[in-house]
Amino acid sequence: MDQQQARQQAARFIDQLRRLEDGDPSAVDALARLFADDARLRNPIADHAGREQIAAFWRTYRASFGTVRSTFSHITADEACAGLFWRSAGTGPHGQPVEYDGVTLLEFDDAGQITRFHGYFDSRQVRLEAPAH
Repeated sequence: MDQQQARQQAARFIDQLRRLEDGDPSAVDALARLFADDARLRNPIADHAGREQIAAFWRTYRASFGTVRSTFSHITADEACAGLFWRSAGTGPHGQPVEYDGVTLLEFDDAGQITRFHGYFDSRQVRLEAPAH
């Protein structure tokens, strides 16, 4: 891969994430297909290996929000990796506002599939529990 191809793969990831966030039920499988069979996905609250576990992660991610939209402020890439700087905002499952910032690093194999996904954000910003009554 070269830098331009890595940017294109990062853009494909963003496109599929947006479909997922918009509620398209087929987006989970499309997103999971961007990952290699033995890929690893990690963030402060999750650690998954393999395409099936990664698909389950994306289903859980979407179900954790009432609404969610990630906006990407900057994308950087070299011949094997991409860095995505983002902000996600929306509502939790009970309608409470949610907003948090982070960075995702994507590592690609020669075929352009994601082999490693590292998400970095402050998990304290993500409060999805039911509001107190």
